[in-house]
Amino acid sequence: MQLNAHGRIVDEFWQEIPIHFSNVSVDAYVTMPNHIHAIAIIHDPTHPGKGGVSAPQSRPTLGQIVAYYKYQTTKIINQMRETRGARFWQRNYWEHIIRTETANQRIYQYIQDNPVLWEDDQLHPDAPPNPFNRN
Repeated sequence: MQLNAHGRIVDEFWQEIPIHFSNVSVDAYVTMPNHIHAIAIIHDPTHPGKGGVSAPQSRPTLGQIVAYYKYQTTKIINQMRETRGARFWQRNYWEHIIRTETANQRIYQYIQDNPVLWEDDQLHPDAPPNPFNRN
């Protein structure tokens, strides 16, 4: 994937999540043209992850992390585009709790392979109508 300026903001800010949430680490991720795939690890607050100099709260939920990420990236991108208040992300997100090493390996591989499979992705702009690309 060749990221444009907006994609670079999305990519860079995801890498900075551990700075804003000290007990969260990011693992595999890929920034696609109109979505991202990522693995976030929320550590027990008594055993913090690698990063983080400050945390808005000690036990953030995934929803709070995603909301913060979407808000911050949208704000920056809208400043760049001079489109104050415009929507950048879809309203919700899809989550999956990884419970086994086998699932982790499968999801990790899916993330790594996603750019190569972009032409066939349900979120591709030329994909036939499906539950993931409806307006």
